[in-house]
Parts: sequence; structure tokens; C-alpha cells
Amino acid sequence: MSYEKYNEKVKKISNSIKLNDNLLTTNRKGHNYRDLKFKKKQTRIDTGNLTNILSIEKDCIDCESAVTIGKVNRATIPRKRIIPSLPEGDNFTVGGCLAGLGLGSSSYIHGFFNDNVIDFDIILGNGEFIKNVSQTNNSDLYYGIGGTYGTMGIITRVKTKLIPCEKYVKINYINYNSFEKFYEEFKQRIDKKSDDFIEAFANKKEDYTIVAANFISEVKPENISIIKDKDILKQRHMSIYAQIANKKKHTYLRSLDYLERYSYAAFWGHYLYTPYKIRDYVYAGLMYSLMPAKILESSPGHGKYNISKYFHAANHIVGDYTRDEYVLATDMGVPLSKLKEAMDLADNMTGTYPRWICPIIDNYNSKKIFCTRKPELCKDDIILDLGIYGIKNTNIKSKEINQTFEKFSFDNGIFKGFFSTCYFTYEEFWKQFDQEKYEYIRKKYHAKGNFMDIYEKINYRNEVQKNNIRSQLFMFFGKKYLKQINNNKEKLIR
Repeated sequence: MSYEKYNEKVKKISNSIKLNDNLLTTNRKGHNYRDLKFKKKQTRIDTGNLTNILSIEKDCIDCESAVTIGKVNRATIPRKRIIPSLPEGDNFTVGGCLAGLGLGSSSYIHGFFNDNVIDFDIILGNGEFIKNVSQTNNSDLYYGIGGTYGTMGIITRVKTKLIPCEKYVKINYINYNSFEKFYEEFKQRIDKKSDDFIEAFANKKEDYTIVAANFISEVKPENISIIKDKDILKQRHMSIYAQIANKKKHTYLRSLDYLERYSYAAFWGHYLYTPYKIRDYVYAGLMYSLMPAKILESSPGHGKYNISKYFHAANHIVGDYTRDEYVLATDMGVPLSKLKEAMDLADNMTGTYPRWICPIIDNYNSKKIFCTRKPELCKDDIILDLGIYGIKNTNIKSKEINQTFEKFSFDNGIFKGFFSTCYFTYEEFWKQFDQEKYEYIRKKYHAKGNFMDIYEKINYRNEVQKNNIRSQLFMFFGKKYLKQINNNKEKLIR
């Protein structure tokens, strides 16, 4: 793909923006757990053709913004290169990772996706095109864009670093029956940085698994577990692959399959919307075989079983109220030293297990707005993404649970993931972040009045309709099903 054609696309988008007098947004559905109805009231800019890799060199890759992580992986892994910090899903885009803080199991070494971006291009709210935004060129925008979720402009190109990799990974599973033993080993492995990837699971109370993966160049073919679209029914363990640790100490995967291990089931999330025992057939059969192609092809990605397509359809079916009141999907920001407190808090508020524990090194920079900790409150340079995904196993309202988690993160000087439903008040939100800096950058780069404000965007759906037909039907048929899920949770996630 030539840069000339890229420039033609950019010019077309820029011209369409110049003719607009409404709030702007992209037409991409994204991966947010929040409702996206606000897009219907805004001018949606088509960025769906920005899907080409422009160049690949030894140490960097230059992509149009809608290029997916899956496409990047398929282009770079044969060259024995990967992006340093990757989200574990194939359908995230490089532009989305830049604006939405991409992270994964290599982030404890390499930081956020943003920390590895060399430069990017962006179209401003007035149609102006700025090239090569970097640490030295429009640096305030470079550092300020992370975590702004499309409220600064339309990113059109991203150039990011590449690091060496191998074709395969060996995954080691280490189990613990107490928090203290788990935490000691987890911290030691993080300090040593000897693993290429590391994450952990709290399977249930006092049941933890560290999952450490390292690149290897050669594996006997018979030892490799390979996940394919057609094998989705046979590869259920990939939805929470660490659960097989009770039977195995290690497994081997292609690097591509490891990096995209959550693409198919969003961790263990797909079981939330399909009945026990037949969930796989609904998930892999009916939900895709009978679903209109328009829905399946609504966003770029690899394979018809891509989970983002599934969740967009499933969330539409169950309705906002049901989703918010019964399903938890939240990521707490936690200092490494405060993990026990966070786990106890989650136990008190909801008994939802399993939980994902992903360490990230926070490369503090005062120029950042959202993707950094407050050093006066958080002394740890390693912070954790504590992912709590599943059925709310308590009578406490989801709003109260989320507000409690938000307060814990902020009281400890760390942001809470904005992808999920957020319940901040305006005052609470801006106590945590530099509103003056955010508004200054927005005004300087013509985002103010042209793109939705970050608070309005992430807090858009504080109130949901309880009585729409979808919610009524799901609540009528779903209460028994939800109870069944909780009663059979261990079977469901294995």
C-alpha cells in the first residue's frame, strides 16, 4: 500500500469534516462495554478503509489506523517481530490501542501500547491534518492522546516499535493455594523480568495460577496446541486456558495463537449469553451461521468467530438494563502492593470469579493525562489490571459495585478502565485527572465543540431503560439461567 493512496484517503476524510457542523465520531463499533447509542446523533466519519499496512522495517511498523492487531501479527510474526505491548485479541485496531490504552501480558516490561508508539497522524475537528505527532513534534498531543477515547481527533496512521520474537511460546502454569505464596512468587517473577509474558488468575478464593510464557524457536509438532475457527468447539479451554493448569504444568502454542488467545471467547465471557451445555453450539453455530452477514462483517477482524462481533450482537439482544444489573465487566487499577486489599474488596462486593491479574509497568510522565498513576498516592511502578468479568453474585447494585471499585482505584492513584460502564460524578472524575491540561489540548487542537468530551463519552449511560422489550424478555427467561450459571460456574468456565 502506497503512502500516496493513504494521503488520498486522508484528504477525503479531512474534506468531509470541513463540511460538517455537528459533533464527530467514527463509524467503528469498537470494543467498549458501554452503550454506543450516542453515535447515532453524531456525524459518523467512515474510517473503515484505513486498513492497510504502509511499511514494515526491522524495528518498526507503519499502519493506517484501522489495521487490526491480528493483521499486524500475521505480517510481523513471520519476520520474527511483534509490537512490544499487545492486547490479547485480534480485532483491536492500532488507532484504538493508541487512544484507548492497549495493554497485555508483556506490559509489565514494555508498558502500554502508547509507550511504544513512535509517531502518528491525526485529523483535527476543523479538518486540519497533522502529520508525525511525536515526542518532539506536537508533544503535548503525543503524550495527551492516551486514554482520550476518540475525543481529540481522528487518528489515521500509527507507527510503532517492533521487537524480536519466535514462532512458538512455551506456557508454564504455577498453582498456589494461598494468596501469600502466590503473591511472593508473582512479585519475584515481575522483578526479574525473565518471562516474555506474565499474567495470573484468581480462580476462586485462595486458588491462584501464574501463567508465564516464553518464546521458543522449535517445538515437536505433536506437542503444539493449535486453535482454528473450525475447532472452536474442541478448544473451549482457550476461553480460560489457565484452567487446564490443574492437569498440565505447561503447554505449547504458536505465538499467533497465544497473542490472540482471548479473541474467541473474551476470556470466559461468552458463556454469559448462551445456555449451559448448549452454549458452544449457540456460540459457534447459531450465533454465527444464522446471523446476517452485515453484523458479522461490521468490523474488520480475523475469523467469523471473532468475539467482538459476538458481543455487539449479544449486548443488543439482552438490553442495557439486564447487562448492567446482572453482568460485571470491569477493570480495576490496582498498585501491586495493594492487590490483597483489592481482592478482599471484590470478595465483599461480589463473589465473581475468576479474575484476571495483568501487571503493567507505569512509565510515569507528567505530560500524560489519563494513562499514568499519581506518584504521590501510588509508589509502585508496577500497577495491575484486575479484570472482574462475569455474573454479579450479590444483591448489591451494579452501580454501587462499580462506584466502589472506581473509588478504590482513584484513592490509590490509578485510573479505572474506561471501557466499561462508568459511574463517576463530574466532580469525582476531574478530581483524579488534569482537567485544565485536557481542555487546553482540546481547545488548541480544535477538538472542543467538534468531538464529545471524555466525561460525557464514558459516562454517557448512567441511566438505562428498565422496561424496554428486550430487557423484559431477558429478565423473564433469564433469571433461572443466571442462577444456573452461578451454580455451575466451575463447569461453565472449564
